[in-house]
This record gives sequence, structure tokens and C-alpha cells, in this order.
Amino acid sequence: MKENGQSHMQSGFPLYVLDEIPGPQFFRLAADVKRGLMYLASPYSSNGKVSKKVAAKRKDKTLFFTDVLLSHGIWVFSPIVYGASFEDNGYHHENMWWMRRDFEFFKRCDCMGVYCLDGWEESPGVKQEMGWALTINKPLFMSTDGT
Repeated sequence: MKENGQSHMQSGFPLYVLDEIPGPQFFRLAADVKRGLMYLASPYSSNGKVSKKVAAKRKDKTLFFTDVLLSHGIWVFSPIVYGASFEDNGYHHENMWWMRRDFEFFKRCDCMGVYCLDGWEESPGVKQEMGWALTINKPLFMSTDGT
């Protein structure tokens, strides 16, 4: 699949800046698109291009955000939260393995939220996931954490 470059910047996708985490009202709106499940894309390791400290911070922020969303009744699947527990327990896989698995979950979701943590625009995973949403024509919502 080809990357779609800066198409997310050109297409006028709604970009929400939340004053504080979590801002669940935004994701409730997104989940209500079909009263279904949201796939939450967020940057993580960027294929090893960021330090382990940065990746850990991204994981922690995404875990916190996912917990708050779920606690507010917003059904969300986060591949970072799900996959991090594998890695934390010594189960390591190549990037392609993760992306194939994530795509199977993505296909079953009704919309995509992009958690725009620092570095999200350079994240190869987020770029690919956004490409999926554009290709399949799923609603795509973007949010920053306000920090």
C-alpha cells in the first residue's frame, strides 16, 4: 500500500485540540457515527526511529487515553495498548506482523480516531493506518492531547 503523503493535511479532516485529556465528548461523537467501535491510531516506536523513552511515554499516554475512553463507554481498540502487553512480556514481532494483525482489527471497526501525539505526522504506522481509512472510506477523526 502506498503512503498517502500529506493528504490528511489537504482534505480538511476535522482536527480537534482538546484543552485537557481526555475530552471524551469528541470520541463519543466519533463512536456514535455508527454506534460501533473506533480504531485508535497513535504513534509508538516509529519503526525504532525514536528512543525507548519516547516510545514508552507514547505508550503510557495512549494507555491512559484508551482507559478514559473505555471508562466513558466509548468502545475503542488501540493497537498500541493491545500490542504493548505482548512486547512487555517478551513476545517480539516484525513490524509487518503487527500491521497485518492491526489491519484485521481495523476492518472490523466503524471509524478511526488519530491520537496526534508529538511525532504522529512522521509515524509510518499512523500514515499507513490513515491510508487504510482513506482507502476504505471510513470516517477519520483527529485529536491532539492539548499538551
